[in-house]
Amino acid sequence: MRTTQKIFSYGSLREKEVQLAILKRKLKGRSDSLIGYVKHEKVFMDKYPTIEFTGKETDKVKGILYEVSNLDLHHIDLYESLAYARKQVVLVSGANAWVYIPNLG
Repeated sequence: MRTTQKIFSYGSLREKEVQLAILKRKLKGRSDSLIGYVKHEKVFMDKYPTIEFTGKETDKVKGILYEVSNLDLHHIDLYESLAYARKQVVLVSGANAWVYIPNLG
């Protein structure tokens, strides 16, 4: 079993205060993008952005790629709650990463 996971963030997890509240430390990451998705102007609970799959190669969501421990991922899952589902994606860099999308089901 892998001891670290890659996670792509396009929203609040990029904020230092959110990272400190969830993980008790600041994450280091690098810019990356997700093709075939759009970021919505409308947000969840008036604060949190959402993305939607379009399948169009011209659509792109910019964000940050982080590497976190399995325990960190568990804490992030709790933060994201049942409002979001975690999905495996391939980023522009070729990295396989988890991303949180609205939980519609």
